[in-house]
Amino acid sequence: MKALEGIRVLDLTHAHAGPICTMFLAALGAEVIKIEPPWGEMTRMFPPLVKGVSPYFAFINRCKLGVTLNLKHPKGVELFKRLVKLSDVVVENFRPGTMERLGIGWETLRELNPRIILASISGFGQTGPWRDRRSFDLIAQASSGYMWLVGDSVDPEGPPHLAPEAIADTIPGLSLLIGILAALLYRERTGRGQWIDVAQMDSMIAVSQSFSFWHLARTTMDKAVRSWGVYDAFKARDGYVAIAVQTGRMEDAMRELMGVEEVTSEAVARWVSERTVGEVVEALVEIGVPVAPVNDLDAVMRNEQAGAREMFVKVVHPQLGETMMPGLHIKMSETPGDISKPAPLLGQHNRDVYGGLLGLSDEELEELRREGVI
Repeated sequence: MKALEGIRVLDLTHAHAGPICTMFLAALGAEVIKIEPPWGEMTRMFPPLVKGVSPYFAFINRCKLGVTLNLKHPKGVELFKRLVKLSDVVVENFRPGTMERLGIGWETLRELNPRIILASISGFGQTGPWRDRRSFDLIAQASSGYMWLVGDSVDPEGPPHLAPEAIADTIPGLSLLIGILAALLYRERTGRGQWIDVAQMDSMIAVSQSFSFWHLARTTMDKAVRSWGVYDAFKARDGYVAIAVQTGRMEDAMRELMGVEEVTSEAVARWVSERTVGEVVEALVEIGVPVAPVNDLDAVMRNEQAGAREMFVKVVHPQLGETMMPGLHIKMSETPGDISKPAPLLGQHNRDVYGGLLGLSDEELEELRREGVI
């Protein structure tokens, strides 16, 4: 049994912030039905294509069932409403107001199913003067202050700095995941669903402000508080190594190891430069100082700790074949998750969902295909 077994999720999301949330729901055992228009979700064509498949789409839509449905067609809306009555969660990342225009807004959904949870993620939220603005990762990083903070930490006199790998999509997606899990617990206690409203800007403000207080302490309060210690990456003979030396016992151990009177960044840099990464790591692990090599992504995939934690798993995709993808980072003793099932082909599970769940015949499904509904 898995933690979310028995929970059915209707996934209307596209791009990154929504799909990463529903991917983790599926990995934890929920039945996630990814609903795409008949022509496919936008990221199916996200480059570079390999054997006609977007590796990005294949990564972020693992473990889901895939159906096609045209929500701009009246019959498509009716099919969706029938699915809502049999489901627990609807996840969407359209622009605010789109669900209402399609005839499946919050008030309609709760009338169909008082236990339903509607989880919405957008650039700026469902309320406020910016609600109708479009947003992407770049825009959320900029508006939240995150881009400025990253740039300021790199070079206080330099330009703002864009953090890589769509962090302002990923963090909001994980925030939505937390909201859904909390709403499911609340529903278990009360029997009532609710509407979750997560904004990219809000999520990144939460991250930016926590970082800014730490940054403020480092940069403007040095006269009032003692320095944290040494906290940086240093160049060894064959690469870089990250070292964090806290004042107190760690600093004392480092001072003795290095044979210096004071542990400063300059002293550590000199000491590290005379050694290999392996020698530095071995010596500092021995005395209990936090240390790690600065790995590139290939090195991370070869890392013994990542391997022991199953942080890369084999996924067999019908078109891509066998690939290695990131594993599930949430480890649970009683209900372990699984994130190794491949992303669905377009409309792969139409018969399973519409036939098995809603009882439509093959003839009815063929007619819906002809009419452009599925």
